[in-house]
Amino acid sequence: MADESAEVRVDLAADTAVLHVDGVEAGHADLHHRHGGHDAPAAIVLVHTEVDDAYAGRGLGGRLVRAVFDAARADGLPVVPRCPYAQRWLRSHPEYLADVAPRDREELGLDTLDTTEEAS
Repeated sequence: MADESAEVRVDLAADTAVLHVDGVEAGHADLHHRHGGHDAPAAIVLVHTEVDDAYAGRGLGGRLVRAVFDAARADGLPVVPRCPYAQRWLRSHPEYLADVAPRDREELGLDTLDTTEEAS
């Protein structure tokens, strides 16, 4: 169950996503911008997600990943989930799969996910 006192601040321009619980930093996501080119669109690359062990088991990692996807969506940018946790999260939240460019879905092995299955 997600902690209601948790807040995620995402600043795509600064490539930061920080999770706070009761005002204390409890985790973060490492991001960077991929500049678009002829073979790949510009995107936000989600490299790593980390939640402090003291906050484990509360659904906070998922909250952090969701916040990154939502911020990128709001800016009209796809996400490249290189982070293994984010890839697992996508498997149970296929409604966000459309936010990963088709080329990246294929490269990351996410193109076989069933986007019609019920999200957990």
